[in-house]
Amino acid sequence: MSEVKACKQVGCPISEDGKCLEGIDLTKDTCTHFYWDEVGDEKIDDEEEPAIPTATTNRTTLFSGNELQLTEITTVTQKYGCELIIILGDLDCGKTTLLATIYDLFQVGDFKGYTFAGSLTQKGFEVRSHLARVASGSNEADTERTKTLEFRILHIAIKSEGHAQIKHLLLSDVSGETIRQARSSAKIMKEQLSIVKQADHLFYIIDGEQLLVADRVKTMLNTDLFFQNAINNGVFNKNTNLNILISKWDKLKNAEGFDMDKMVIEKINNRFANQLGNITFSVIAARPGEDDAEFDLGYGVSEFLSGFFIKSEKIKSQNISNANLNTQFDKFKLKEDE
Repeated sequence: MSEVKACKQVGCPISEDGKCLEGIDLTKDTCTHFYWDEVGDEKIDDEEEPAIPTATTNRTTLFSGNELQLTEITTVTQKYGCELIIILGDLDCGKTTLLATIYDLFQVGDFKGYTFAGSLTQKGFEVRSHLARVASGSNEADTERTKTLEFRILHIAIKSEGHAQIKHLLLSDVSGETIRQARSSAKIMKEQLSIVKQADHLFYIIDGEQLLVADRVKTMLNTDLFFQNAINNGVFNKNTNLNILISKWDKLKNAEGFDMDKMVIEKINNRFANQLGNITFSVIAARPGEDDAEFDLGYGVSEFLSGFFIKSEKIKSQNISNANLNTQFDKFKLKEDE
């Protein structure tokens, strides 16, 4: 510590230049306003701002419940062993309706031996189910059409009777417009659909209502064009196990002159069986008409879910990256069924 001259009078310059405001010679005389002030030896830089202490917090980041982008799914895969379910199909074929129906079936409890075990994207499911609810104001059940060309992902955990393990599923939702463009564009096929090669389960939905006489040829032609372009650009290959779902089966089952084997199964097998690993066919009527007593809500959904609980060889955890997608699936863990 050191002492400097100081004065009680406002405006006195004695602390700056040593001169008294009233002209008094302090070496000879005394001044009642004068005194010695003690200051620290360390100098303070006026331009340097004092450090602000960082506040500590116990805040926890919660999931928003919204759908996930591909770049966000590691928030789920780093917590749980997940299986990626890719669902493709043309405009209005029923992709989003299937997702909404799965969610709605669990609203009232267990569904044919399957129990809801949680979801980190419940808001995303709810948005897709809204138009099927009375609250939407719609006269007929419907689902929100997927607008973005990019994949969106919904997470759901399901428990099945007879299986100790809870299955964590990542279900894709992609616009039919993406599929339409990919039929004739190698660029769209490679850039938007490369994720298909990472799928644990791959589904392609054919609109059953469009298989009626007037639109059957066009629908099957569009299906062929998509499959062939996927093969040409390496999205489908001889390791691809493709599950084909015929949707809106309630409208098609009893249609006069329709032969599922000859008009769908044989045509697709004859064209693509040698180019793909395996092709299976099944039917579904996720949201049948209310007046159709033959079909309950979610017809075929339990069969759709059952494929995820078939015992298979254990697949080791793996790190997956794809530069074309500008995303990285770190610690994408796959577990065998118990």
